[in-house]
Formats: sequence, C-alpha cells, structure tokens
Amino acid sequence: MRREMQLNIFRIGFLKNRTFRRAAAGLAAVLVILGGVRVFFGGGRTRENVQDDLMNTTVIEKKDLLKSVSVTGVVATADGRAGNTGLTNLKVERVHVKVGDEVQEGDVLCTFDSTLLEESLAAARNNYEINKKLDAMGADYEKQYRDSMKQADSSLKDSSQKRDQAKNAYQEASGKESTARAAADKAAAALSEKQAACEAAKQAAAAAAQAYEDRQQAAYEAARQAAAADRIQEVEQPPAPEGSQENASAEGESGAASGSGEEKPVENSMAKTAENPADRLPERTPVVINDIDAYIAGLDVNGPDYTALKDTLNAYSAAKAALEEAKAEAERTRGAYEQAKAETGQAKSSYDQAKTARQEAQNTYDSSIRDAKTAYQKSKLQSQLITDNDAKKQITQYEEQLEDYTVRAPMSGVITSLSVKEGQTFGGGVIYEIQDLKHFVVEASVDEYDVVKIKQGMTAYVKTNSMGEELLKGTVTYVAPTAGAGKGGEAGAGSSQSGSGGSASYQIQITIEGEQEKLRPGMTAKVSIVQEESRGVLAVPYDCVETKEDGTSIIYVDEGGQRKEMTVEKGMETDYFAEIKGKDLKEGMTVYLPDGMRQGGQLPEEENAGNADEVMYGF
Repeated sequence: MRREMQLNIFRIGFLKNRTFRRAAAGLAAVLVILGGVRVFFGGGRTRENVQDDLMNTTVIEKKDLLKSVSVTGVVATADGRAGNTGLTNLKVERVHVKVGDEVQEGDVLCTFDSTLLEESLAAARNNYEINKKLDAMGADYEKQYRDSMKQADSSLKDSSQKRDQAKNAYQEASGKESTARAAADKAAAALSEKQAACEAAKQAAAAAAQAYEDRQQAAYEAARQAAAADRIQEVEQPPAPEGSQENASAEGESGAASGSGEEKPVENSMAKTAENPADRLPERTPVVINDIDAYIAGLDVNGPDYTALKDTLNAYSAAKAALEEAKAEAERTRGAYEQAKAETGQAKSSYDQAKTARQEAQNTYDSSIRDAKTAYQKSKLQSQLITDNDAKKQITQYEEQLEDYTVRAPMSGVITSLSVKEGQTFGGGVIYEIQDLKHFVVEASVDEYDVVKIKQGMTAYVKTNSMGEELLKGTVTYVAPTAGAGKGGEAGAGSSQSGSGGSASYQIQITIEGEQEKLRPGMTAKVSIVQEESRGVLAVPYDCVETKEDGTSIIYVDEGGQRKEMTVEKGMETDYFAEIKGKDLKEGMTVYLPDGMRQGGQLPEEENAGNADEVMYGF
C-alpha cells in the first residue's frame, strides 16, 4: 500500500505540461476502457456504433489528486563549516583528527607552535608592568588629586543620596497623613449621620411605644366599661312571674332543699351588686414613656399587639448598632491620623537635617577640590600624563592570536577536509571543513515559469537512487528572490541568469526531515513539490470537461445509451485529471471522451514524444 501511494504521488506529481498530459491521457484512456465500460445496445444501432461508443468513453472515478512541480537537484549537508585563519607560516605542532572522524563542538582539531608568540606576549606584559611602576613613581601629585576628587565626590554623592531619601520619606509620610486625615474626616461625617439616624429611630421608637401603650390602656378601659354594663343589665332584670316554669323550678329546688333538711341562703340584690365582674380585671394605670431604652428593657414581648411595635424597635436597635460601629471607626481613623501626623513631623525633621548635611558636604567638596587642584598645579608632572593604552592593545592582540593557535570544532559533525599535517608549515587559508552527515538538504534550480509556483513551507517528496522506491518527506525552506542567487547571497551551483530572450534560473532548497543514513552529499535527487492536493474526489480526464461560452463547465454522460449533457463544477486540476462536483454525479458513471482522446485514434505526432514511464512516474 505504501509503495502504491508513493508511486501515485510521482505518477501524478511529475506530469510537466500539456504535451505529457495528452500523451498520458491516451494511455489512461486505454487502461480505463479495457478495465470495463458500459455497452448499450438500442434498437436500430449497428455494431459499428456500439464499437464506436466503446472506444469513446471512460468512467468517473474517486481519486487522490496531487498537483506538483518536479525538479532535479543535488543532495547537500544541512550544515557545514570551514575553518579559516589569517595567520601564515605556522608550524603545525599536533593534529588530533583525520578526515572521516566524528567530532563534537569544542573538540580540539589541531594546534600550532606558539613558542615565539608566547615569548612576545611575556615581553609585552613585562614592559607594561615596568611602565606602570615608572608612572606611579612620578605621579604622586596626580594620585593625590584624583584621590581627593574621588573622596570628595563620594562624600557629596552620599549626602545627596541621604537628602533625597529623607525627602522621599517626608513626601511619603505627608501623603499618608493626608490619606489618614481624609479617612478620619469621612469617618466623622459618617458618625454624624449615624447619630442623626439613631436619634430619629429613637424618637420613632418612643412614639410607637407610647402609641402602643395608649392602645393597651384604651382597650383596658373599654373592657371595664363593658363588664360594668353587663352587670347593670343583670341587676335590673325583673323577677319571673308566679306559675312560670322558671318559678316552678325554683320552688321545686327550694322544696327539695327543705326536704333534705338543709336551709338554702337567700341572696338579695344588694349582694349581687357587690360582685361586679369589672372589679375582677387587673388594675392598669396609664404609662407615660420618658426613657425608651428603659422601657424596651422591661417590655413584655409576648404582650398583645406586640407585632405592630416590633419592626420599629428593631429599626432602633439596628440604628444603635450602626452608631456604635461608626464610633469605633471614627476612633480608629482618628488614631491613625494622629500617628501619621506624628510620623510626618519626624520625617520633616529628618529631611531638614539631611538638607543641612548636604550643604555642609557641598562646602567640604568645594574646599577639597580647590585644595587638590592647588596641589596638583604644583606638580612637575602636570604638563603631561603618561598613558599605557598602546601597551594594553599589544597584549590583547597577542592573547587573541594565541587563542587562534588552538583550533577547535565550531559544531558537531564529520571532518570532510583537512589541510594540515604534523611537523609541516601551514601557509594560511582553510584549515578544515566539517559537515553534518545526518541531516541533508536538496539544492536545485528552477526556471522562471516554475519558481512562481513554489513557496517556502510547501511539502516536498524526495527520491534518490540510494533510497530505492522509498520517498523522503521534506519542506521547501528557501526560494531565491533573484535569479542566480544562492542561499546567503552567493551564486548557487548550476545557477544562471540569461540575457534577453533566455530563461533565468532560481535557486531553491528543500530540507529533508529526520536523520538519514543512506544519503551522501553530491547524490542526485528528484523532488516533487506539492502545490495542491485533494483526497477521495470524483475525477475524470482533464479534457472530458468542456467550457461553454457562458463559462459553464459540462461533461457528456451516457444515459440509457444516449449522450446527455451534464453541468458540473470544476475543482482542482492536475496535468491530466480534473476534479468535478455536482449533485447528480456518482462514481462509475460513464463519460464520453473528446474525439482527440478516442481509443485507437491517432494522436498528433508531437504528443507521442517521450517515454511513457517517464511521463507517468516523473523519472
């Protein structure tokens, strides 16, 4: 399966032009028709007509289409370095590697004899130390002057820094004080609001409580009056007539009582009047609320009609709690403000002291500089200061050259070229070449017609003789912006820029993925650069799709033995196949080929040129 996929990529991808396409079309048509076509026999049709249809049709197939540009290039290493030196006539002391050796970055490759250079470096260092001692002996006044300036400058900078720090601390403390004061003012204002709200809630609670008590007192008075009225009505009621049922009953009860030997006391109306029910109600006196808090403390929450008073008392309790919180916040913020105010005063005092110290340091600095200048002017060395820049430069130059006498590998790889031998004198130039023989690129050139189709980042498939039928996946990593320019600006191998009437070539580079063991620099590689691909689509030979004058794309299908026009939408196109889309299209439908692709028909002579395998596989 993998081999078939690989061959299919090259079979489709390396078709270069219409000449190849039409030649391939003829071959494909033969294969398709031999694979099977639908034959329709209708009334009145002759054998010649049937054979003519057999040779002039193909079928709609599902295909994986791939449009690509094929190029041929040369395999090269992905990374390589050459070691050069500007030094000449160097004796090679030791060579640590040979061609073919694998080295790591930083490994020592060879060393040159550095005896003479080391002697020159030692002499330069000795001369430099002697010059320093001579300068010190004759530069006492200069040293004093510089030391005095340095000390005075250090003292001035220190006092300035302390002053600035004190200033910043004072400004920060002032800012904190302002913030604390604003918070205290805000808390005081909130306290005033809470006090007013609490007082209003207190007045409302007192009024509600007084109304509550007044209602209770009124209810009590009404109950007493009702009880008294009931008693008066009972006393004034006339006695029952004689012979009535009530009187008879009373007499019967009296007789019964007499018969039992017991004497029943007789109650007169005066006794009944003494037992007034109103006298049995608990005594209640009117309540006048002067202290609402004391009233709330002794209030019976289970009393009648308490619910009407409850919300007002709760509001008063909440207002008192809010007032207490506001008092606490006001006290806290006031304390913070007083502390911030004290810290600001301390910071201001420190700042004033630092300013005074800074001014004193400035006076000392001016005096020290003045005295040092006076002493320096008296020095006989004032006319010229001796410098040692030249000596330092000479030492640095020798040290850098000494590093070049030990040659190290700038990268990991394989030594592919070596120009030094132990004991011989090296004249200069390239010392070695190192190549990375595990990662490779393909360098190629394309003409001006194909270069516009290639972009960096495109997928590519690479084939070499050393890999057999195996395809290597890669990516286009470089496309030259101008004709003849290789990567890095140099002219690429095989590149050219023709004059008027010719075709210019452009360098490209394809980087192969992963490590490769079967590739070597210089191998020839064939590359298919993928421009576009479409998988599992319905396709027919390119020339089966015709375009009408209005731009509509059509094909001719076989329907019941009759040729029928069908409108389609053309999708991706390769050098041979075209993707078609349409709601009525199905795989396996019979499609008529154009006359130029008729099986057995004679193609134009120029379209028969070339080897068929090369056309199909791109080799």
